[in-house]
Amino acid sequence: MRFGTRVWVRRGSHNGNGTPGCLRLVKGILVGARGVNCRVKLQEDDPLATVGYCLESGDVGWWSKSVVVARVEP
Repeated sequence: MRFGTRVWVRRGSHNGNGTPGCLRLVKGILVGARGVNCRVKLQEDDPLATVGYCLESGDVGWWSKSVVVARVEP
């Protein structure tokens, strides 16, 4: 993926649908990469986040490449 690619960040776990910490996709933009990690700027708030890391649109954080996938939109 190239920097600037619109991505989904898969966050959470399989602990229930719609509850805090549940598995969900959050929109972001790829802004960096190092080794097996991606640096992503969130494009939307994540009200279901539970650990206090990257909660709001505009926050930037690191995730494993295994949970960051290119977003295909019409």
